[in-house]
Amino acid sequence: MRRPYLLATLAAGLPAVANHADAHGWAGDHLFVSTLIIDDPFMEDEASLPTFSYLPQPGSDPVPNLYALDFEYDKRITETFGFAINGGYTWLTRPGDKTANGWDNLVLTLKDQVYLNAPHEFVLSLGIQREFARTGANGSNGAVLGNDDSGATAPTLYFGKGFGDLPIGFLRPFALTGELAYSIADKKLKVDETGAPLNNGFSNGWAGGLTLQYSLLYLSSEVKDYGFPRWVNRLTPMVELSWSSPASTPTTDVTQYLWGVGVAYTTSKYALTAEMLIPGNRNTGSHVGFVAQFHLYFDDLLPHSLGTPITHWF
Repeated sequence: MRRPYLLATLAAGLPAVANHADAHGWAGDHLFVSTLIIDDPFMEDEASLPTFSYLPQPGSDPVPNLYALDFEYDKRITETFGFAINGGYTWLTRPGDKTANGWDNLVLTLKDQVYLNAPHEFVLSLGIQREFARTGANGSNGAVLGNDDSGATAPTLYFGKGFGDLPIGFLRPFALTGELAYSIADKKLKVDETGAPLNNGFSNGWAGGLTLQYSLLYLSSEVKDYGFPRWVNRLTPMVELSWSSPASTPTTDVTQYLWGVGVAYTTSKYALTAEMLIPGNRNTGSHVGFVAQFHLYFDDLLPHSLGTPITHWF
């Protein structure tokens, strides 16, 4: 769960009034899109294949550059409970130095959508994330890439709230989502009197974030149809903020903030999303990066197999 950068973790043709019964990411009339640097609050059958990111790292010129190709597969076990598997491959480059590259440690998430209030467009989910140590690159190469030699477990809270119950029409397409996690290290960091690490442990930590979205689909179907082309009505501009901070001492970690500013194009079967990555402090970096994702929705692509809960298979 600790990496040298902050990137956590998108319905052909939605009709003007969508059928929510078989759709994904809905709370009432509001469709919440999949986000890129924090996780969304819904448990659905979907996959991100791939997510490509580029982010210059903190440091003196010439700064190191981090490139990553990540994947995520989400599968419902019941209607509201399921799991997700995250992984990826990372390259860390710096002019004049040898490139460090390798697989990231695998992360397994269990998530349960515990509450949904459709009239108020509110959803709440609880989850637990588990990083499995030494499932990716290890040794000195893995250390450079931020892979831990010991695992961690993170209880996590997710929420989403649409603004559809506001009395002002142009504000109703807004929605807010958030994530908050507390990571508990398997092995605590030990240091000597100078602060140098004595083992491969690390500190506990907080991580989370918020997103603000504006659904043009909601604007056209629930507020007013301004006659935009259909492809425009499938766009959702959004701003994301992710954050991480150490929660125990001793620690070698620092507080980081990362902004994501971009737009999602969402259809019933897939989504395309792209964002600029903007460091929020010097610990995160001083140069702008980029992230893009191709996201598949199996509930519409494969509704009788991968797109249905496992309990429906029997």
